[in-house]
Amino acid sequence: MKFPNHKGFLSRLFSRFTKKNREEEISELPKGAFGEAQNVRELWDLDEKDSYLRHRGRRVPRFLLPVAIFLLVGLLIFWLLPGLVNRYAGKNADTPVEATEITLIYGDSTRVVTKYAANVMSRDDIKSERVTQVLYNEPITILDRDCATGFVHIRTGDGLTGYMLDTDMTDKRESIEPALHKYKLVVSDVSKNVMSNASNGTLLVRVMMNTVLYADVRSDGVYQVALPDGTNGWISSSGVIELGVDDAIQQVGVRYFVGSVLSFINVTQIDHGLTIRGMSVEGLAYVTAGVNGVTLPRTMEGQMGMGARVDLTYDQVTGTLNVSSIEPGDLVFFRDPNDASSAAPYEMAICTDTGSLLMTSTSRTALRVVTLTDNETLAARIIAVRRIFT
Repeated sequence: MKFPNHKGFLSRLFSRFTKKNREEEISELPKGAFGEAQNVRELWDLDEKDSYLRHRGRRVPRFLLPVAIFLLVGLLIFWLLPGLVNRYAGKNADTPVEATEITLIYGDSTRVVTKYAANVMSRDDIKSERVTQVLYNEPITILDRDCATGFVHIRTGDGLTGYMLDTDMTDKRESIEPALHKYKLVVSDVSKNVMSNASNGTLLVRVMMNTVLYADVRSDGVYQVALPDGTNGWISSSGVIELGVDDAIQQVGVRYFVGSVLSFINVTQIDHGLTIRGMSVEGLAYVTAGVNGVTLPRTMEGQMGMGARVDLTYDQVTGTLNVSSIEPGDLVFFRDPNDASSAAPYEMAICTDTGSLLMTSTSRTALRVVTLTDNETLAARIIAVRRIFT
């Protein structure tokens, strides 16, 4: 009897048993577990995920964020900010603003001078005597228009009456109404240029010492001033005095007055003139005292009653005038050289230093400084000395 090969039999039997067990174990694994062919595209495909991400990107466009920021800023500016401003200013947005009442001081009869200096004549005749001059932007009052052709009867602000050319004035009054402006300016230089522009403009007018202008704008050393023709001009801040619209110039020391007076040495003399283009001694006293805080009348007769009287002293031996009794800044008045008994002022001078006077030259063509100690005849003609700066 032939026996089977036990070694081979056992090997085949074990192989079958292990194969069966392996098949049973694999059958128990979940679908897609090890041992079963897998669909790699199915496991690792990102199309669905990418699609999901792209779908979310389309739902929130990129331009929405800047738009949202813009709307938020607009909300802050136009809604929240005005409310905060009104709150901290103590005002309710619904509260109406009360209009400020403006009081004008000049009426329909007022006119404004449009020349740098206009002549006021004694009659409605160009050849008549000059009474005085009025400066640019100065208010005057119309008294009568029934005059010779081209003339108007007027009164100055300090009460002098006379006749002016109608072409030297305007009926526009905005440039002289204090309530319409912020600043009052008084020209303290011998003259100042008013320009069309703050820089590199053209010359509009040259205004003289003691001219009063009103300004609304002050910037970088210049003022924008109102002009009589209804326009505006620009003037530099040097050589002008800035005041409140209702304020007067405060009086300063006498040396400033004397300094202003000396600016007019050798200027051409004209009767009752007020400017560097033609000046009289009483006109010089009027404009220079004005810019240094003392108001004087325009006439010599009026000035002789101003200030304090100065009592002159004389040498007890020689009887000559003690010139030291006349101090700088004093106004000195003289009688007519041809009438020793006259008490009326014939001419005047301004003391600039001890023994020195600024007055009209002997030729009556210019203003000169003379020495009183060298002129006994002149000293003998003195009828009054007034001290206007104390």
